[in-house]
Amino acid sequence: MKKLNNKILFGVLIGLAAIFALSRVFRASKRQSNLRTELLKIDTAAVNKVLLFAAVEKGKEIALNREGNKWIAKKEKSTARTEQGSVNNAIATLANLKPLRLITKKKEKWNDYSVGDSGTRVQLYKGDVVLADMHVGRVGFNQSSDGQFNPGGIFTYVRLTNENEVYAVEGFLESSFNRSYKDWRDKSFLRVTKEQITEVQFLYPADSSFVLTKKDKSWWIGSDQADSTKVNSYLSQLEFKNANDFADEFLAMGKGDVSIQLRGAPGVIANVEGWKRPTDWVLKSSWQPAVYFSSENSGLVKTLFEPRKNFLIDKK
Repeated sequence: MKKLNNKILFGVLIGLAAIFALSRVFRASKRQSNLRTELLKIDTAAVNKVLLFAAVEKGKEIALNREGNKWIAKKEKSTARTEQGSVNNAIATLANLKPLRLITKKKEKWNDYSVGDSGTRVQLYKGDVVLADMHVGRVGFNQSSDGQFNPGGIFTYVRLTNENEVYAVEGFLESSFNRSYKDWRDKSFLRVTKEQITEVQFLYPADSSFVLTKKDKSWWIGSDQADSTKVNSYLSQLEFKNANDFADEFLAMGKGDVSIQLRGAPGVIANVEGWKRPTDWVLKSSWQPAVYFSSENSGLVKTLFEPRKNFLIDKK
């Protein structure tokens, strides 16, 4: 009799366990079926305008407009070319955006995830038609099983503007959209190919000017042979040079205090001018001739306007 009771009790426990397991499966399946399969599905090629209200700009509007193959950034009365590929890359992060999980449906929780009015709002347009309107919030991180940071576990909280639901989506979207106007601007200062350069003219005040000239495979300053390794090192860092700070308020009154001209077989390849101010230099190059950059805290002047002695062969 006792053995029979034990068998019955054991059978009841097995049955309860099975019911519990099935209920978990059905509830999980139900939750999964309620999760949207995608938040956004965008034809990125159709987007020709982006309006941003970034948290870092305290909600001031930045407009990104496509003009041909280029994107132009606009804030208030200022317009500027954007960094190559930056806008297209940002738009691509929103194409076919899929939620990982639903976080909350409560409006009072929006600010906890930076998807309320103080967050970053993104609007994508095709002409006057709104293709997408959403808030991009803060970033979250999934930890690995041992509690360590998981590089593949980065996600971002987002909310479609006209909906209450906050979702977690894969990736680091905040860095793509919570950017200042300056961050969007094209910071390219020089783009040259050093193999094309056969002459560099350094035009400095007083009698400090000099010319580097390539003869056969050697470099010369007048009748003095230059150190080819030093010259090649200098030219190499001119090939791809950026500047981070702008001097939009500067108005050039005449030629620069110093200048450099890079020449080759085609003639003038590029030139650079610099104007000295009390606390910094203002620089301009032929790569972006309408844009003035500030050298403050960049070290840009030292890498551009080298003195004659820096190219000579060291005497032992």
